[in-house]
Amino acid sequence: MRKLLLSLCMLFSVALASEVQLKEKLAEAQPGSYLVLEQNKIFTLFHIYDRTEDTVIIEEVSIPAARFARNPMNWKQWFECGAPGHSSWIMSQVNLNSGAFEETFSFTHQGWIDMSESNPFLTTLLNLHFREVPDSHRKKIGMPPSHNKQDRRPLWHPRLTVEGCVIPNTYFSAYVTRWPADGTELSRKIVEIYLPTAQEDAFYPTYFPYWLEVEGKIGSAKVRVIDSGMNAISPKQTLPKRPIQLMGEVQINEEGLSLQIKSPSYYKEFVILAERSDAFFGQTFSLPCQTCHYRGDLIVLKVTKQVLKDLITEGESYRFSISPKENPNIVLETRSTVKTNLL
Repeated sequence: MRKLLLSLCMLFSVALASEVQLKEKLAEAQPGSYLVLEQNKIFTLFHIYDRTEDTVIIEEVSIPAARFARNPMNWKQWFECGAPGHSSWIMSQVNLNSGAFEETFSFTHQGWIDMSESNPFLTTLLNLHFREVPDSHRKKIGMPPSHNKQDRRPLWHPRLTVEGCVIPNTYFSAYVTRWPADGTELSRKIVEIYLPTAQEDAFYPTYFPYWLEVEGKIGSAKVRVIDSGMNAISPKQTLPKRPIQLMGEVQINEEGLSLQIKSPSYYKEFVILAERSDAFFGQTFSLPCQTCHYRGDLIVLKVTKQVLKDLITEGESYRFSISPKENPNIVLETRSTVKTNLL
């Protein structure tokens, strides 16, 4: 109870303090940087594979601590050699604006994972608003002073380890927030994180907490970083992207043409190409279309009746292909030709 009261007091005291979101910190991450996290006797190497203005691709490679202890090695070398003995290897694309996991592929199971439903922890964590804890309310080393005595204890900082070497005297800023009321086991619990101070010449990652602690009714859950580094090269070639899928047949009626597809959320706009089916090497032409996003990954593409009248010859049969504007190399062709006799 005393620990909970202290945490509540800390939350109140930081109400006007500086604020940070981890998705904003993640936008500063350098490709090749990595952290090794320990939680519940599991090690997870967290690697930045690539980063653009709007997205970051990360890898998470896990191994039980007991298994790694049987054949310990340098973490960077372990990762670059294919992570022998690993139990899980996933690669994800994260939207830096929303913090959402847009794509996650499991190399272990050779298939895609819906992280938004199976594990919303990181998405929520990236979007939380953390406020800095003033020094007067931070953890300190040693026993507290007696009543009316000045507290001269030094601040507590997590250990910073870079490629197996402990870096002394590294300053960490502490931040705290409350987990939202989302019905999970973390609901309404207090979360405290420690981030190293960002420096221009830093030779270690500064975008992710080196210590994360969640206060619960009984004790607390902790995640700590045991190693970190830069310039790690992944043995994986790239993040496999889900193909777009056609749902049903092309529909042409008095309103125009429409078709339904399933598509990953990172594809926003599409191009429809039409080609007469009786032409062996027929000329293709683009049909301007409207993209309507519905629930989940369901998308409806619509072409107006006027556009069809202007570009399509009535009574002829056509085949259609669809490509996302963001990746024209992906092409989805309709399963059958469509005769345009309903215009």
